Formats: sequence, C-alpha cells, structure tokens
Amino acid sequence: MPTPKLIALDWGTTSARAYLMAEESEVIGQRSAPLGVLNVKDGDFEGALLELCGPWLMVRTETPILASGMIGSRQGWAEAPYVSCPAGMAELSAHLLPVEIARRRKLWIVPGVSITAPDGIPDVMRGEETQIFGALTFAERQQGSGLFVLPGTHSKWVRVVDGRIVWIRTFMTGELYSILVAHSILGKLIPTGEAPDADAFERGVNHAHNDPFGLSSLLFSARTLPLFDKLPATGIADYLSGLLIGHEIYTAERALNAIRPAFDGVTLVGETALVRNYQRALTLVGWSSTSAPAFPAASGLWRIAEKAGLLGERVEKSVSLA
Repeated sequence: MPTPKLIALDWGTTSARAYLMAEESEVIGQRSAPLGVLNVKDGDFEGALLELCGPWLMVRTETPILASGMIGSRQGWAEAPYVSCPAGMAELSAHLLPVEIARRRKLWIVPGVSITAPDGIPDVMRGEETQIFGALTFAERQQGSGLFVLPGTHSKWVRVVDGRIVWIRTFMTGELYSILVAHSILGKLIPTGEAPDADAFERGVNHAHNDPFGLSSLLFSARTLPLFDKLPATGIADYLSGLLIGHEIYTAERALNAIRPAFDGVTLVGETALVRNYQRALTLVGWSSTSAPAFPAASGLWRIAEKAGLLGERVEKSVSLA
C-alpha cells in the first residue's frame, strides 16, 4: 500500500468522514460515522476521533491530521476564528488552529470564511471553503476563478476570483423544505410514499423564476393548486422543492447581476441527488452547470495541508495563529 501522508477529516454537524491519503488524488482509505459535532457525547471529540480512525492513528503516528467543517465551530472541538474575504488557501493555511491530542500529537483545524455585506450583515461558511478548493483542483485549476453552488441544508453560493473566495451567500433552502414538510399545512397535504414527479418539480422552478411577489406568496401556490385540482397531491413535495430551489437561483441571479454580469455556468458540489435537482433547475432557467468529481473535501484538505507545510516525514513548519 502507498505510504499515507495525510489523515483528512470532513467533520460536520451530524456526520464525520475520514480519508487516508497518499497523494492529492489518491485516497487509500475511507471511514465515516454519525459522529458530527452535535452527536459527540460530553464533548469527547478525542474519543470520537479514535472511534472514527483509531487504527490509522495507532499505526501512522507521524501522519499529520487536518480537519475542516463544524469541528472548528463554537459547538465543536475548538473554535477556529473565521478568515475574512477575500480568502484563499494562503489565508486558510496561515490560520490553522492546532489542538493537542494524545502523545503530544496535534490535530489542525481549518478556519471558516466570513464576509460582511455593505449593509453590515455577515455571512459565513465552515467546511464548504475546503470543498471549493478541492473542486478548484479539478474544475478551474488553470484560471482559479468561478462560481460554485453547494446545495444542502444551508445552500451556499460562492464566487472565487484568482484563487480566492470573494463573495458568499447562504440560502436556508434545505432547512426550509424540511420545516414546511414537517410542520406546515403544506406538509399535511403531502401523501406518504409518493413517487417523484419531475413535471411538478419543473413547474415549481419555472413559477419561482417568473413570479414577482416573493417566497411567501410563492409557497401558498402549493396550497391553492391542489385545492383546485391543478396539481395532484402526489406532486406537492416536488413542486415545493422546485419553488424553493427556483427561488434560490432567481435571488442569487439578481444578486450576481448587481455585482457584475451574470455567470453562464456554475460548479455544483454536494450530495448526488441534490446536485441532480439543482442541475435540472439551472438548466430550466438557462444556466449551464458541472458537478465536481468525488472527494472534493479530501482534495481541498490535501491542498491546504501542502500549502501549510504539513506534508512530509515529520511536521516541522510552525503555522501562524495571528
């Protein structure tokens, strides 16, 4: 087996994924567990780390360990302060936060990225910045610029210019969908076990992209269309998903037009089913899109570790915490 050079951890809110890496594009081991920061009992993050990848830690005592995601939040192992935009790998690697673990070993945590809009409202992300720089290694390595969308509970839209993150916008699309399905009158109309309805999803996307009245008005159409037999009950869930994703795209498009001419395409980074839905929605409204290859978080962690000087026989280089 190739010599492991990095233990890379994508450590989120509900789950944690570990990658044993020999090179940037060579993942030689993978492990995952429902050990996200909210699931770690009594704050025993070191115990969770041992549970996740203990054998790697025991055998490879010199292999550096680098983690990104909510593990660096206030609810995580230790809070790694945000780096302000514009932020690239140089800024991230210069502000890694070390955490002491057993046998005088360190785990290094990648900071998140923050931005403050002209109106004084901040936006942030943790973990997505690492995935973006991993995706850049594949999608835009040559020009180092692009527009990225990371669908999820809190969907992120991110502009990268010359290898640095310069703009972030978060949409609570996934969380809103879950709340509406579980706790609203719309959810009560959705039958259990309904089959996917592509037509209903596309109808929702198109309606959201053309309606001038805003999200709260859009959502009520998921009530009135079934009421007048213009949408089957089995299509409500997909129609609602289309409304929310379509509204997200429409809103982001307006914001981007205010910054500079609209982008023609985006790189999507995320779970396969969600990425597929976003690709369908983007195509409907005239955007092109590509999806990042596998393991963007692992690749991004490798690049940050390399930039920080963590890769090698032994960790010699000190990393600034200023």
